[in-house]
Amino acid sequence: MKKILFTICAVLALLPFAGCEKELPVTGDDDKDPVENPKDTTEVSNPDDPEVNFCINVQDDKLAAYSVTFDIKPSDKTRLYYYDIISKARYSEINLTNLKNELIEGAEKLAEFTGTPYEEVIASMLMKGDQLNILNNAGFRPECDFYIFAFYWDATGDDEICLCEFSTPAVQMSSEHVELAATASTHSMVVDVTPSSGITEYWYYFAERTKAEAMLAELEDENAFLSYHAMNVGTRKYVAEAVEHKGLKPATEYMVLVMAIDEQLNRFVVSEVFVTQEEQVQERVESELFELLLGEWEGMQTISDLYEAPITNNFTVNIMASVDDYDYDYRAMNQLIATVDGWCNIPYYGVNALIDEGIEEPENKWGPKWVFNIAEGDVVTMDGKACNSILGWLFFGDCFMLNAKSDGTMIYTDTNFEVVVSDDYNTITIQSPASMEGVYPGLCYNFEGFGWMGYYYGCSNIVLTRK
Repeated sequence: MKKILFTICAVLALLPFAGCEKELPVTGDDDKDPVENPKDTTEVSNPDDPEVNFCINVQDDKLAAYSVTFDIKPSDKTRLYYYDIISKARYSEINLTNLKNELIEGAEKLAEFTGTPYEEVIASMLMKGDQLNILNNAGFRPECDFYIFAFYWDATGDDEICLCEFSTPAVQMSSEHVELAATASTHSMVVDVTPSSGITEYWYYFAERTKAEAMLAELEDENAFLSYHAMNVGTRKYVAEAVEHKGLKPATEYMVLVMAIDEQLNRFVVSEVFVTQEEQVQERVESELFELLLGEWEGMQTISDLYEAPITNNFTVNIMASVDDYDYDYRAMNQLIATVDGWCNIPYYGVNALIDEGIEEPENKWGPKWVFNIAEGDVVTMDGKACNSILGWLFFGDCFMLNAKSDGTMIYTDTNFEVVVSDDYNTITIQSPASMEGVYPGLCYNFEGFGWMGYYYGCSNIVLTRK
C-alpha cells in the first residue's frame, strides 16, 4: 500500500549553489551540439595551454533586483562548458571536482527517473559556442553580490573556473497593477486576472487560504515568493485571463497570489481571497432506488493508459447509504455513495486506512468512491463536471471521473454521466451521453499549468452486475 500511496513526482535539484540563498536554474540556448558521453571526458584539450578564457558580459540595462541578463563567449568555440550563478558569499564552498561530480550524479538520477539516456540529460546542461542574452530570473535578492562562473567540461583545476562579478540593484516600485475578481459556485470558481499594459508576464498561484498562508509562512523571508517561489508553485501567464478551477470545497476560502513583472523588470505581488458558495440541502426525492441499488456489484470496463493495448478491468463496487468512517448525509443530497475497489487498477482506502498510513487530510482523499445522484422519476446521474473527487491520495492529487475520448484527444468537464438501471435492477450502466461519440468514463486529473489529463481512459461504458 505504501508503495502506491507515496509514489511522488519529483523534480531533481541538480545544483544547490546559485542565488543569494537559493539555487538558480541553468538557462541557456536550446540549440546546443549533442554531448558524446562527457562523463568520460577527462583530458585537457591542450595540456600545453592551460589558460581558460571566457568573455562574460552582464547587460547593465537589463540588470534588476531579481534578475540578470548576460552573455558568455568562450575563446574555444568547440569545447563543452558549464556555467551557473552563485552568491559571492557562497563561492568559497565550491570547487571544480565537487561541481562536476554533483552534475554527473544529478544527471544520472534524472536519467533514471525520467527514463532518458544519461547522454541526453548531461547534454542539456552543457554548452558549446557563444550563449547570448541569457536571462536568469529566479533566486536573486536585491542588493546582493554574485558571481557568474564558467568552466570547460574537460578542465582539471579550480584555477580554470572563470568568474564575472555583479551586484543586484535595490528594489524599484512598479507603477503597474493587476486586478483580481472571481465568480464562485459550490464546487468551482472562475478568477478573472487583468494585468495593466506594462506587465510582461505574471505567475499565478491558487490554493485554499490555509494552505497558501502555510506555504508563505514556511518561506525564509518576505523576498522568497518574489525571488523564486512564485515560479516554483505558480503558472506563467502573459495576458488577461479567466482561470477556471473545479473540484473545490463548498464554503471554503481560496487565495489567489499573482507575482507580476513589468517592462522595467520590477516585481510585485497581489493577492485576494475568494469564497465558494455553501452547499444547499436538496428537496427530498422519494424513490425505491435508494433501497434497490444497495449492495455489492461486479464492475467491468475496457480501459487504456494510451501506452499499451486496452485491457479489461474488473473491480468491485459496494453501493451504500453511507460509510462508517466519513460523516456525511448523502440522503439529504439525494445521493448514494459507492466504494470502488480496483477500478483503473486502484485499490480502495477509506479514511481510517489513510489515517493509519499517515496521509494528511484523509477525509478529502479517501476512495476511489462514486456518488450516484437520484432525481424525480428515478433519473440517476453521476458527476462529470469535476465536482466530486473520486480520490486524492495519488501523487497528482484529486482525480475525477470525466467524459473523455478513448484516444486521449479530448477531456470534457461540462457534462454529467447517464446511469441506466435495468428493469430487474441487476445491471447498472454508467455511460457518456449518446451525443458524445467515442467518449467514455475515464479517470482524470488537472495538471496545473497544462490542463486536464487522463490516468486511464475508458474504451467502453462501465457495466455493474449485481453479485
